[in-house]
Amino acid sequence: MRIVKILTVTVFGILSLTMLIAAVQKKTPHGVPNVFRNNNCVTCHAGLKEPVGTSAHFYEWRNSRHANQAVGCEKCHGGNPNTDSYKLAHEGLLSPTFAQSTLHPKNLAQTCGTCHQEIAYAFTKSRHSQVLQESGNGPSCTNCHRHMASSVTNWPPDTSMLCAQCHKPNGSGAQFLNVPTQAGETIAAFTRSDGVLEWARYLLAECKKQKVRLPVETEKIRQLEIVNKQAKVQWHEFNLTASRRTVDDVFLRATEVKDRIWKKLPE
Repeated sequence: MRIVKILTVTVFGILSLTMLIAAVQKKTPHGVPNVFRNNNCVTCHAGLKEPVGTSAHFYEWRNSRHANQAVGCEKCHGGNPNTDSYKLAHEGLLSPTFAQSTLHPKNLAQTCGTCHQEIAYAFTKSRHSQVLQESGNGPSCTNCHRHMASSVTNWPPDTSMLCAQCHKPNGSGAQFLNVPTQAGETIAAFTRSDGVLEWARYLLAECKKQKVRLPVETEKIRQLEIVNKQAKVQWHEFNLTASRRTVDDVFLRATEVKDRIWKKLPE
């Protein structure tokens, strides 16, 4: 009986030790998300403290929407995330200043378009894209979205200032001096359409909690969200007039639906 107990304890001890080792092995280096456990670009750069620019670039990615959506470094920069070799990991990587780089302004629409097809295609139809391809002088994706969508220029004054870098009396876009003001106002229009749609969704959720079903209003808000998204595609064509007209209509119609929902919400 004693031998059985000793064997049992030993077996459980071995199993516990095995489980502990397995748990340690599963733990990702530096605490990076599990989805990047086998991505050596991420696990290596997570441990770098110098140079400061490289380290900061990692943390910009780490706190970005790209990281949250499991998009690793290699998706945009290239390279090989499956090797421990520094040389092989960085093979083919080029500075964005090189015309062949996937991150060169002329190539960004194609690079970003691997995931953001509709918006990237809309941008390629714009006059901005045409000028960029012809002369190399013009905005591309990262002018507004920064490098990893870690920040987006969506505050109206910031939008106006960004556009004014070219659309000024002595700038390359001098023939369209009204653009900075128009762009800022269009972004403001998006802010309020997004806001009223979110408000309507909140009220619908509150109604649902109180067992109030509003299928008609729910469907109308869903349809308006689709139209609002399409207006943002128009924005990426830099069709400011059309996108503003569309998004203003969304705001007015969504406000009417939101007010109807509000009246039906039990007190």
